[in-house]
Amino acid sequence: MAYQVIARKWRPQTFEEVTGQEAVTRTLRNAIEHERLHHAYLFSGARGVGKTTTARLLAKAVNCHRSAAPTPTPCRTDDPEQCPSCREISEGRSIDVLEIDAASNTGVGNVRDTIIDTIGVRAARDRYKVFIIDEVHMLSIPAFNALLKTLEEPPPRVLFIMATTESHKLPDTILSRCQQFEFRTIAAPKIAARLRYIADEEKIKVSDDALREIARAGEGSMRDAQSAFDQVISFSEGAIETADVEAALGLASVELRARVMRAVVEGAPSEALAVVDDLVMRGHDLRNFCRDLLAHVRDLLVVKVAGDSTAFADSTDAERGELKHEAREFSESDLVRFFHSLTETEKHLRESAHPRYQLEIGLVKLIEMRRLVPLGQLFERLNALEEALRTGKTPAVSSSAQTPPTSSAAPSGSSSRRGSDAASGSKGAASVGDAAHHDRAPARVENTEEHATKSQDERGGATLPPPPVFKSPDATATSATPTPSTQAAQRPPSSSSIPAATLKLVPPPPVPPPTSVAGAGVATQLAPTPASEVPFPVGNNGGPKGSFDSAEPSSFFEEVRAGEDRAGRRVPVSAPPQSPASATASSTPAPGMFDAPIRPHVEPGDTVGLIKRTLDERNKPLLAVTLDGARRVSVEGDELCVEFAPEGKHMRDTLSKPENMRVLREACCEVLGREMGVRINTRTQGESEDDSTRQDDARREQQRLRELAEGHPLVQQVLKTFRGEIIEVQPLNARGPQP
Repeated sequence: MAYQVIARKWRPQTFEEVTGQEAVTRTLRNAIEHERLHHAYLFSGARGVGKTTTARLLAKAVNCHRSAAPTPTPCRTDDPEQCPSCREISEGRSIDVLEIDAASNTGVGNVRDTIIDTIGVRAARDRYKVFIIDEVHMLSIPAFNALLKTLEEPPPRVLFIMATTESHKLPDTILSRCQQFEFRTIAAPKIAARLRYIADEEKIKVSDDALREIARAGEGSMRDAQSAFDQVISFSEGAIETADVEAALGLASVELRARVMRAVVEGAPSEALAVVDDLVMRGHDLRNFCRDLLAHVRDLLVVKVAGDSTAFADSTDAERGELKHEAREFSESDLVRFFHSLTETEKHLRESAHPRYQLEIGLVKLIEMRRLVPLGQLFERLNALEEALRTGKTPAVSSSAQTPPTSSAAPSGSSSRRGSDAASGSKGAASVGDAAHHDRAPARVENTEEHATKSQDERGGATLPPPPVFKSPDATATSATPTPSTQAAQRPPSSSSIPAATLKLVPPPPVPPPTSVAGAGVATQLAPTPASEVPFPVGNNGGPKGSFDSAEPSSFFEEVRAGEDRAGRRVPVSAPPQSPASATASSTPAPGMFDAPIRPHVEPGDTVGLIKRTLDERNKPLLAVTLDGARRVSVEGDELCVEFAPEGKHMRDTLSKPENMRVLREACCEVLGREMGVRINTRTQGESEDDSTRQDDARREQQRLRELAEGHPLVQQVLKTFRGEIIEVQPLNARGPQP
């Protein structure tokens, strides 16, 4: 006897042997037992999941001669005493059970000759006349229409069983006349169990891991898995191991997938490229490897989300342990991004002329994805900073908002450098004020060799200037010579020990303008800085808060306090000299002194300046800037005349917008107390006013004619028909261009 492949030899002989379709087989068994058979069934699902097998079992069940009625247990093929009907149906030569391939009989003529003309003839021997139409979605629309009436009201003892992999291509009129059964893809453990049964019956030695790899290669199809098993049997010599399966089917090993994920964790693109090179040298299908990697990322995500649950991952306990250990290196969002990126790579591999290059770029992209910061963390950090500026409280640094390790070195180094630069700048500015007014200055800065500290930049290795040392004005003179104990108490904390989110760089104190110059301008006397204008926060005791004599941080890293140095507040830069008494009295700022808006100075009688200031007050600074860019702005009677140069056409167009013209007229009415018009023109240098007026009139006439033409129904119809546009409009009495 000729060799018969495993997929045909071990085709299920009973409903119980159909693997992974328990809901379908149970429904059909109950319908047969209770004689509630429908006249049309539609089996849909993926390839190799048992659609045609179930259709043949149903045909055998309704026509088996061993029972007087349809039975859910028809004769088996290997039974020597099977009835003639079951044998003929299994061999595909029954005259009462017709199997029609719709892929090769698509026309309405085929349907008429095979089904419609023969359906009226009763079954020759069996109880039912059964039509099994495989790949029914390949029928043409006329063929479906010809089948509608017969399918809706067939003669007695006629049964239609249709199978398809694409049920969405069937007309709704066909679907509504059938009972529909959806065949699901089969789980890998069930396929492996069926393969183990076949291997034991065939006396084939194969390991469980090898069967598991074969089941995964089937991708939910029992027929594909059995064909792959047949191929591995022919390849191997003796016992079948996992290496034989990988070599025979061209599958990438678990070790290669693990190497790729380790390269992603370690940020080693060279290792990922080496894996691709290994795959190419072995002759593996790169698209299959990408699919396997997709499944691996999916398993990592399932283990990460479901934990110890065994209902979500098709793997053994040992493999699940390895997956859990590997999943600790990634977050759920990382794995989701990896999955979407690999899906895109697999789609490009399908159409790419150079699949190796596509896969290499896709794997490098996975490694680069780990350096990205999620948008949620960025928004959280921005919200924390906004809240700190609004309330004055120090933002709390949460562990979820930390920057990834791969990018944390650069910000810390740059912030340290900025802090040192700000500190050195503040020291220089404060030293000038102390030289003139030591007794009134709120803080004094010393920079001596004993107090100087050096820090090394992390990236460049450059030596940064030493941070300044602050002392309170009431410090005794003996503190000028520090002792080792006082040095330790006064030394400022290093920037690396203070979280970056809790630091505030305080600007240097302003330098007041000079009040007198001696000789050739070498000696300069500076005015004292009032306490209310000092940018350093002042404590309750009158001394500068944050000096290094106390346990608090330096005032260069002062925490943000409510009501101090808030964004948008106007802090005066300098003030005239005051006496000590007035300086003390002015230490408390007047209510609202920081909230008063700054308005431009307008000379008395400057009508145009008043109009500009009114536009600023109406939150229309762009219109005020546009008036500033005009060549001439004047009030002539009841009109505001605005003249632009030809190069200021964009400003003229901005001012000519209806909304801006309305705001400008309202501003003129508010300033002058009467209704005003606005006249805008463009004039070149040396052009007379009459010429400009004529040009404006011609432009307005051209605009009027254009609007008239655009609103004409006939013109609109022509433009719509020919998809044209209006280039130029001329009056009827005007002569057109000469040829």
